[in-house]
Amino acid sequence: MRRGQLCPPAIFRLLWWQAKEQLSVGNGDAEPVMPKFEVRDLESLDGRYDTVVCLDVLMHYPRSKADGMIAHLASLAEKRLILSFALKTLYYDLLKRVGELFPGPSKATRAYLHAEADVERALNKVGWKIRKRRLITMQFSFARLVEAVPA
Repeated sequence: MRRGQLCPPAIFRLLWWQAKEQLSVGNGDAEPVMPKFEVRDLESLDGRYDTVVCLDVLMHYPRSKADGMIAHLASLAEKRLILSFALKTLYYDLLKRVGELFPGPSKATRAYLHAEADVERALNKVGWKIRKRRLITMQFSFARLVEAVPA
């Protein structure tokens, strides 16, 4: 079996191993073609990809720019778009606003929170719909993971 190509940095080893495992199941005698995973600057990214994965990035985009980034990512994906974003909830929105009252960068998160409805609206605007959604819970935050497909 040929190995998949992973462009630096090698932070997506898990994706490579999952792809390798899936290709080894049920392929018979066919030689599998391993996918190429790339980590690149999203704003200058071009081309067409079966699946585009954007994890923990939208939290760095304010609401005014998030729609444009979602539209850009959707224009690159042919079959699937997987996104995660910091989920805007009343609790975290309030916590962030209280933290902004105190001096120093460590008092408030720099993450931009996004309402799920806003992300879904941005996807719908460019002809995509959410097929799956999962909540990611961590000790101090919530994030939403969505899989979108062309509508």
